[in-house]
Amino acid sequence: MYTSIIVTGSISYDTIMHFPSRFKSVIDPRHLDKLNTSFVANKMEKRFGGTATNVAYNLSFLCPEKVTILGAVGKDGAELLQFYKKHRLSTTHILRDTTLYSANGTVVTDLDGNQVWNFYYGASEKSSSISLKPCIDAHSLVVILANHPKSFLHFQNEAVALHVDYLYDSGMSLSWLTDTDLKRGVLNARYVSGNEYEVTQILKRLNTTAQALVHKGIALITTLGARGARYQDKNNTYTIPAYSVKKVVDPSGGGDAWRAGFLAGIAQNISIEESIIQANALASFAVEVYGAANHAPTHDMILRRIATIRTMVT
Repeated sequence: MYTSIIVTGSISYDTIMHFPSRFKSVIDPRHLDKLNTSFVANKMEKRFGGTATNVAYNLSFLCPEKVTILGAVGKDGAELLQFYKKHRLSTTHILRDTTLYSANGTVVTDLDGNQVWNFYYGASEKSSSISLKPCIDAHSLVVILANHPKSFLHFQNEAVALHVDYLYDSGMSLSWLTDTDLKRGVLNARYVSGNEYEVTQILKRLNTTAQALVHKGIALITTLGARGARYQDKNNTYTIPAYSVKKVVDPSGGGDAWRAGFLAGIAQNISIEESIIQANALASFAVEVYGAANHAPTHDMILRRIATIRTMVT
């Protein structure tokens, strides 16, 4: 059992837009070298976001007392801090920068669920001055999520040096991570997670296979969207179906909600299979609304969806 979950990542304001068509109808693949286009949205929502916010918020439904957030907000960060406090999440280790704005993300989603993100790091860069040492003990699990490059590598390298268990989800950081840094982050991790595209890219860039990674004692987690999730370690492979929602409103928060459900499960010492089922259940609430931190299921609601998925497995 892990007594604490140390969540590192970006803390941001998010703008979420819906494009009522398909990107492929606007983008000509023959002229990507001269790309100049726009996507006119018919819906827009503003929400609290960032990888650390999304995961911590979802953990607040299951084990808020175990969560420590390491990140930074800017001079406009008061609302974000109030949001954390409202959901029983400690802000003790969040740095407040008075010169930069908080990070800001903008995403456009098309009818096929494809997404284009733009992201401003802002104050996230300052989290590189925060140390893991005061927050961890022998029973801590660190979560390394997409962040400003300087901050992401700071937490990665410190976690490796401290020999602490960590879940590694490079996410959007894959766009700038060197193969050397990616390899160090992956090969020292206890858990590596990502969606199908991200996991495929990781394996390709490291010139390895899923079987080779798990043989080294690394658990590999692949979220599969509407098909659920796959977990692989040296001894077991689980593929657990997703909970079938009536309508997917916004898929952008599903992955972070999933990670929170899984993290809470292993921190509470429930089985890997049950942790995945819990993760699938929690992710189903996130995709039903705009934003990754806007759903609010009760404990009973989560339990009911867990029970439904469990019947699909057995």
